[in-house]
Amino acid sequence: MADGDENLEEKSEQATTQRREDFRKSGQVAQSREIGGVLIMLGVACVFYFLSREFLDQVTSLFSTAFTDQIISAARNGEIIAPMKLALGKAIYILAPVFGITLFMGIGATVAQIGFLTAWDQISPDLNRINPVSGFTKLLTMRSLVEGLKALIKIGVISGAAYWTIKKEIAFTPQVVQLSVSQIFAYMGHVTFKLIGAICALMGLIAGLDYAYQRWELEKRMKMTKQEVKEEFKQREGDPLIKSRIRRIQRELAQKRMMESVPKADVIITNPTHIAIALQYDRQKMAAPVMVAKGADLIAEKIKEIARKHNIPVVENKPLARNLFKNLKIGQAIPKALYNAVAEVLAYVYRLKGKIQQVSREVGLEENGGL
Repeated sequence: MADGDENLEEKSEQATTQRREDFRKSGQVAQSREIGGVLIMLGVACVFYFLSREFLDQVTSLFSTAFTDQIISAARNGEIIAPMKLALGKAIYILAPVFGITLFMGIGATVAQIGFLTAWDQISPDLNRINPVSGFTKLLTMRSLVEGLKALIKIGVISGAAYWTIKKEIAFTPQVVQLSVSQIFAYMGHVTFKLIGAICALMGLIAGLDYAYQRWELEKRMKMTKQEVKEEFKQREGDPLIKSRIRRIQRELAQKRMMESVPKADVIITNPTHIAIALQYDRQKMAAPVMVAKGADLIAEKIKEIARKHNIPVVENKPLARNLFKNLKIGQAIPKALYNAVAEVLAYVYRLKGKIQQVSREVGLEENGGL
């Protein structure tokens, strides 16, 4: 029952960044093929619009050359290499811009929608793609229905645009017989561009709606259940139990390093039973005393135990101990506000050690509280 409830759990959560990245790597992105088709059609139309005169000249030149006596003589003598080179050169000259703009527009449309992406999962061999059972199942999906509807709409759009364009030109058709060949080509080009323009305008609208649908459908597929979000968080951040253990080990290592610094301390300040603060002061290396260790309860007892083993003085000063414990981190120098209080403690310690002169020279209680 639990597994069934989990499978039926509603996908109500928005996709996370990691899930979006996983979908993208697998090639599942929002992309409308109609946008590429419209751009390619527009690109090819522009090529013919700007180069139609040049293309016509090349075709005219090719036909003029093809029917000369020189070509006929060369063909009879078996010298067909030169005519073939001429025809191939003309064909490449005409077709290269068309293929070039088609390739450019096709790649540009894809990059504009999904950026640069190589989805190896989509291009790797997969026998399931040729499985007739799975193929028949795909025919009944919502996506296949939408694709079929788009195909019908495209047929209707192209047919309607052709009918609308040709209907407006029927009245001019009888006058075409009075035009010259170049004028007929110009007229046909004019009608063709009107037809392409109408088709591109309507197909552009369809492409925009299709892209919006593709984005909506992708967002719907990427949605996650609450359990999936939790599982992903665990994978990204790590198991809470493992993280807790790592933090505990880090605390233990830090505590061990701290305890190793206690023997270097000059004084231990306590409150006296719950808190212990270890301070070190070296005039040659430090601008002010530094807290090398601190602890409460059992750790405080451990600090005091180490201090006794190394003959480090333990001084009771409840307000100072609480202040240092609350406001200072290990390795920090004491703030100026506590110079006087700490200097008094150090002076007392040095006095116990018979270092009165060193106290007046290094710690020196001054009226301004400086060390």
